[in-house]
Amino acid sequence: MGREIWKGISKADLITYYHRVSKYILPYLKDRPLSLHVKPVNAVAPGFYIKDMEGRQPDCAELFTDQRRHPVQGKRSQIDYLVCNNEATLLWMVNLGCIDINPWNSRTLAADMPDFIAIDLDPSDDDAAVAQPKLIETAMAAKEYCDRKKLSASVKTSGKTGMHFFLPCSGFNNKECRSLAEQICSEIQALAPDVSTTENSISSRGGKVYLDPSQNDYADTLASVYSVRPYHIPTVSTPLEWKEVNPRLELSAFSIQYILTRISKKGDLFRNVLDKKIISRNNRVLAGL
Repeated sequence: MGREIWKGISKADLITYYHRVSKYILPYLKDRPLSLHVKPVNAVAPGFYIKDMEGRQPDCAELFTDQRRHPVQGKRSQIDYLVCNNEATLLWMVNLGCIDINPWNSRTLAADMPDFIAIDLDPSDDDAAVAQPKLIETAMAAKEYCDRKKLSASVKTSGKTGMHFFLPCSGFNNKECRSLAEQICSEIQALAPDVSTTENSISSRGGKVYLDPSQNDYADTLASVYSVRPYHIPTVSTPLEWKEVNPRLELSAFSIQYILTRISKKGDLFRNVLDKKIISRNNRVLAGL
């Protein structure tokens, strides 16, 4: 428990954070399969992933059994994904070595029907001072797009250098959500062509912010809201008010030491992701897509 994950922040401190934030993060994990990202040394040392529990899960955990979509020699034909529906399972994952918590966009009862379309704004420039203005301009283009379509998207920091924004939806499978995400990214890029790109190849991005639609594929994950990230500082994927997305935004300020105070002041800014289904087959707002 005394192992340092960041300088001055121990594994016990991380477990304490997840204990205190559990009532806020658990609604976003409920009934969602997980991929476990285990970092056994510290936040910046190499780690490994666990998708198939293969009997290693604790008694308090639930499982989602799925057929392996891409056969692997020597691997069984099914995958038992961990599902975190209680604090005991959450803390077991953190004790195992998980710093971040990575759920699917869909739930076990409808595994191929995501609850939201997720867009990842991923800066390509390594220099934060250069990347940040591009990120803000791209995020504001995303807000302009949503305003034009009369969509109330929810935005959060990625917990590292980027942002995620979520559009709740219903009635679409993963393939359809990916297609919608690609078109949304294209339309946002057209609003901010000098700072954003939809180029998948890193070498072709030219230092621009990559509008990434790929996290809408089946079984793909994004870091949960309120998840700490394995980064050089203990930052948290934090929901934002859109008015906070401006040149004064400091992504590094959303640290493990600050988030619970922020929640006590602002409440759960991401709750609309669970409460509202903005995009559906019967909704004509996105008729142009």
